[in-house]
Amino acid sequence: MRTYTTDAHGAFRREDVRFRRDERAEMELVVCRPDRTYQRIAGFGGAFTEAGAYVFAQMPPQVQDEFLLKCFGGAADGDEGRGGNAYTLCRTHVQSCDFALGNYAYVRPFDRTLRSFSIERDRQLLLPFIRCGMAVNPALELVASPWSPPAFMKTNGRMNGGGRLRKSCYGAWARLLARYVSAYAEAGVRIGRMSVQNEPMAAQRWDSCLFTAAEEAAFAADHLRPALDEAGFADVRLLMWDHNTDRIFERAEEALAVPGAWAALDGVAFHWYAGDHFEQVRAVAEAYPEKELLFTEGCVEYAREGAAGGRVGRVSDAEQQRKAEQYAHAVMGCLNAGASGFIDWNLLLDERGGPNHVRNFCEAPLMYDRGAKELVENRSFSYLGHFSRFVPPSSQRFLVSRFTDDLECAGFVRPDRRRVLVVLNRRDRAVRFEAVERPHVARLEAPPHSIMTLVWDGEEAH
Repeated sequence: MRTYTTDAHGAFRREDVRFRRDERAEMELVVCRPDRTYQRIAGFGGAFTEAGAYVFAQMPPQVQDEFLLKCFGGAADGDEGRGGNAYTLCRTHVQSCDFALGNYAYVRPFDRTLRSFSIERDRQLLLPFIRCGMAVNPALELVASPWSPPAFMKTNGRMNGGGRLRKSCYGAWARLLARYVSAYAEAGVRIGRMSVQNEPMAAQRWDSCLFTAAEEAAFAADHLRPALDEAGFADVRLLMWDHNTDRIFERAEEALAVPGAWAALDGVAFHWYAGDHFEQVRAVAEAYPEKELLFTEGCVEYAREGAAGGRVGRVSDAEQQRKAEQYAHAVMGCLNAGASGFIDWNLLLDERGGPNHVRNFCEAPLMYDRGAKELVENRSFSYLGHFSRFVPPSSQRFLVSRFTDDLECAGFVRPDRRRVLVVLNRRDRAVRFEAVERPHVARLEAPPHSIMTLVWDGEEAH
């Protein structure tokens, strides 16, 4: 067994541990049952935004290469602890979002015919940024999410501040989204999944649009799914909700009951801003096992923490640790509740946590300090890597039971049949435990405030 540990003393410290045979072990156990499997993993990653693309374009070439290899590079020398986070599943925005340099749409005002449709704005920064990631990992998959239709299609006449899609514009907006998928495909970027609307219950001061569950489901079933199919993109999977977990079950119940919605909607996307509510995610997974569950956004929001950005270089070790553990706890909880993947918010921001056209600054696991001209790696990046580096797409989560709440655990069987166990210790003290795949046992210790990934061959434990 190989173990990799990250804490305040370093990242991905490797140790080799031997199993012993012990039929009677029953104390301090973390029991692994690779024979009892659940959902398949779609992948891990972050979001390509225009803000991140703008920061990326400001970097010297060597720092750009460093960033790309950190995010999308795989194991170095065959060792997952060395190399990059091997991201395989990322998100991007359709038209503008708050992490764009300003509001923009793909058509001119009042052009319902879409004759003026153009993704020229995206060609300047966003598409080159995405293609750089794909150059490192050609198998990278993308989820696209719209924040707002063009202003003239909305009841409030603005891209910001909520408002609703005018019923008379349902068809035009659906055709625009299908044109977007087609235009990106022509630019060499395939969109594999699309959410119907980002955060459809939030009237934000930035790009946003409101949909009830019935409206979202009807738009997907009667307009968006047919438009994608007609454009030749029947394989694009549609995800509903793309909002917080506190209402995910009731939203799924209401939307999937709308005529035609079951066939149109392939899954449910969700965010973390209302807190854990992992029980709600699990309820959706149990009620609708045919539908994919996907975490599509989460970040540390400076506005909620009473900060105005500019945090690089002034973050205490305790704060670094808290944020890293926030990520790992969320990944564990979401996957154990039935999610198939985890997508962080911005892949890259500057030292302020921007740019953002409404000053909604946030932290990212990787940030670029423009003054020092260096890439800053927050500890959360390594904590995410304890999943993304070791659990490739098509892995399956397996049953794990633990003797104590002092440890949080998630287990996976990879396509190569190796087992992976991720163990998070958020306590101030070390926790000893026995990792068990019966009849074999390995004695281990999780240091205080640490995350560990254990990797072993099935033959080692038999």
